[in-house]
Amino acid sequence: MRTKNISKIVLSIAAIGMLSTSVQATDWIYGAGTEPDFIKVDGKKVENHNNTPHFWGFVQVGYQKNYGDIFTPSAGAKAGLNLTPFSMLTPNLDSQSGFEVNRARLAVRGMMDKENKLDYFFMTEFGEDGVTKPAGHSANNYLTDASITYRGIPYFNVRLGQFKYPGSEEGLRAVFASTYRNFSTAGSQLLLERFLPNNATEIKPGIFQAAPEQSVGAYRDRGVELFHKMKIADKTMLTWAGMIGSGTGLSSSNASGSPTYYGYLAAEYLFGKGKGYYTQSVKGFAWYQNGKRQLNNKDYTRERYGIGMNYFHDGLRVGAEYIKAKGMIYNGAKDVDHDPYGQNWEYQIAADKANEADGGYVNLQYFFVPKKWEAMVRYDYLNRLTNSTADERKFKTTTIGLSYHFKGPTRIDVNYAFRDADAPGNAKAQKVLDNTGNLLSIQATLKF
Repeated sequence: MRTKNISKIVLSIAAIGMLSTSVQATDWIYGAGTEPDFIKVDGKKVENHNNTPHFWGFVQVGYQKNYGDIFTPSAGAKAGLNLTPFSMLTPNLDSQSGFEVNRARLAVRGMMDKENKLDYFFMTEFGEDGVTKPAGHSANNYLTDASITYRGIPYFNVRLGQFKYPGSEEGLRAVFASTYRNFSTAGSQLLLERFLPNNATEIKPGIFQAAPEQSVGAYRDRGVELFHKMKIADKTMLTWAGMIGSGTGLSSSNASGSPTYYGYLAAEYLFGKGKGYYTQSVKGFAWYQNGKRQLNNKDYTRERYGIGMNYFHDGLRVGAEYIKAKGMIYNGAKDVDHDPYGQNWEYQIAADKANEADGGYVNLQYFFVPKKWEAMVRYDYLNRLTNSTADERKFKTTTIGLSYHFKGPTRIDVNYAFRDADAPGNAKAQKVLDNTGNLLSIQATLKF
């Protein structure tokens, strides 16, 4: 308990301290939702009136090896079931090592008029990840983004469609920019939403389980967003956003009879160098989301909020974020195939709002050879189902890495994650978690 409190204090102090200064390594909300107001032509800064569609994309390919052990009981009610999904590779959970095409995305963006009042953004996914193969099941979905932004109203922009909701920095960040192959544990389990069909099986009061029938949420939703960026002092920018979403992620199905609400506020002090992910600045941010999810025709509250900071200057990047979750807590993937030579995975959700979790991360990166070689280390943790002695799980991961940058985001990343998991109030569950192993990831990113 003492370690948990210390972790909360450290992350909160770091985040709040930076929030009082200003906030953000790059403005992901504005960058994704709008086209630039100014561009450079022949070395001169001019207003942007270019409405030619801009086609682009990126591919991430690599290799992963999970050093965990597989535990499959040979007798009893769980005979033949793989009880160690954490020892398998996502998204299919059917192997411990292999080569992968993690993401293969094609996109087009631009403005419909020459006045830059109506902008659009569309992106597709053809890789093998939680969007296309959640827990090894086909999602029949290849569209991640489809939005239009109207910029003709003073003091705010209006964005409609399917896009990243205003929230966690880890979720908002362009995934091709990150030098980590995998999200933090808290980001993955608390924010990368898994959806269950309404007719999911209630295996015990408030605990539901079913095979996924749609993509993971991918930090996205469908709805309408109002957002704006303003200069509040010399080199200091303030960004705010509010969104009303369907709460369905990348699906058109209705999560419940009520919408999901999102709020976001960030402040950023610019040091005056760099652009995009490499904008040299210090940023603080806070966000909140609340909505309903329907299971067995009953609405359950899903609430999330967080605070964090980012700093990038002269090759040094520092980031931290704290996340709190109430209700609809992802409780892992569960194998339901008793054949010891096969797996059939389902998602399990602890739906009631009394179920709580919290987590976060602290990240440090440094270009020890400017614009070429970068070293990194990230510590992340997750305390899941803290309201239950028997069901509480604690995850701690320290990831070290090295990246070689060819140009911009085109690079090779090598990550090695030291992973630990505990069930402090459940000795039987601890014996299963003792099979947790480390994870090696090698990934090449090509942006074109």
